Amino acid sequence: MITKHFRLNALANQYVSNLYDNVRQSNNDDAFMLDAGGQPVRVQIMGGIKGMRDLIDGYLLEALKISYPQWESVGVALLEKCVDSNGITPYGLSIWDSIKGDMGATVARSGGHDNA
Repeated sequence: MITKHFRLNALANQYVSNLYDNVRQSNNDDAFMLDAGGQPVRVQIMGGIKGMRDLIDGYLLEALKISYPQWESVGVALLEKCVDSNGITPYGLSIWDSIKGDMGATVARSGGHDNA
């Protein structure tokens, strides 16, 4: 957890929970696939929902923190579009696809030696 902002944490937890369920249902596993420079890479989510939260903190919230002075309010606005009362939204899934793209690019640049 990289913030103590209550609303941001609540939304991040809601997004992570719904995203984790989506990944498990889509793949029948706690894993997902990345494209790392044209090479398929299977990523195992370690630690369940906490592991997924670590990914979202590292690839979404940390990027906002680096890029925007008011990153917590930007994060709230973004995550409000990612989840609703029915779960994860199409926008939330597109954000996940973007995060996976960033992870894949990181792995490709490192020659496959990074833990994404």
